[in-house]
Amino acid sequence: MRSREDFMRHTSLGGAASIALYLLVQGVGASAITPTYTITDLGSLGGRQTTPMGINNRGAVVGFASTGDGFTRGFLYTGGSLIDLGTLGGEDSFAYRVSDSGIIVGRAQDMTGRFHAFVTTIMGGTIELRSLDPRVDGDFGSAVSINSLGDVIGYYTTAGEHRSAHNRIFRYRDFQVEDLGTFGGEDGVAVAVNDRGSVAGYFSSEPHADYAQHRSFLFGGGRLVAIGSLGGQLTTARDLNNRDEVVGDGDVGDGEHRAFLFSDGRLRDLGTLPGGRQSAAYAINERGDIVGFSQGSNASARAVIIVDGVMRDLNGLIPAGLGWVLTEARDINDSGQIVGTGWRNGEHHGFLLTPL
Repeated sequence: MRSREDFMRHTSLGGAASIALYLLVQGVGASAITPTYTITDLGSLGGRQTTPMGINNRGAVVGFASTGDGFTRGFLYTGGSLIDLGTLGGEDSFAYRVSDSGIIVGRAQDMTGRFHAFVTTIMGGTIELRSLDPRVDGDFGSAVSINSLGDVIGYYTTAGEHRSAHNRIFRYRDFQVEDLGTFGGEDGVAVAVNDRGSVAGYFSSEPHADYAQHRSFLFGGGRLVAIGSLGGQLTTARDLNNRDEVVGDGDVGDGEHRAFLFSDGRLRDLGTLPGGRQSAAYAINERGDIVGFSQGSNASARAVIIVDGVMRDLNGLIPAGLGWVLTEARDINDSGQIVGTGWRNGEHHGFLLTPL
């Protein structure tokens, strides 16, 4: 059974077979467009998969990668090297965001196998948030976002078995954990916090269901704003910037999901690449540039950037002939650097794109 964290973080479609078909039919990298990015392979921790999740404005990257002995570890990429962030005594860990001051947030297993939210820094010194507040000592906890003021946002599971557990949102500030509840829903999941203290996330109005109907929200200035719907029952916020612009994806009513932008009270379907049916927006920077993925014409996943409402396939914006197929763009900083995942010579790699 996939966890809610997996549901939130892994929604892109297409696999190696469809990518290989695309290469055969379309010829990735054969575009006549002048490359606008250099590409860097982030390397590995000894395994075959590296997944970057966040990049700060100084170019530090965090995410998670498989190790040679089959575990998954949160990593920090800085100075051209991949650093294993370790765990809380267990086997696996995941890092999701890093602030410009070098604070990293994520989740890690303890010796019993339960995941707990953690905060650490580029220089070390991990804080396990359940040690500060027993309310965070549930079956699952994750810190997912941090702003420039050091406010950390996340969520934790309070208790219960399948179809009876509850997720609640927390904020960590100045060595104190504040329970923010569920914003009126049965379950609440936070995904991002900006420098204004606004929080984006989603909540469910149905009790005790892992995959219940849920809708996204923006909470700021003491006011809760419902983001609305693209026609279906699910909208999943993924990120927001300091202008309170929220991006994510939503069900359009027929089971397909589309990337959205919520700005100035308006929810906008961002569409797909030509011929595609599904898309998702994972991150937005302060310029309003959005990154994510879209299906291509043959249903394979393609990493995309959306600028001024125009979606472009990032595969056409990198040098040809390097063996890359970029499938997801996960984050973008204010300088336009992008991190994400793709296939390189048949293996799953993490990439860093830097504008020329």
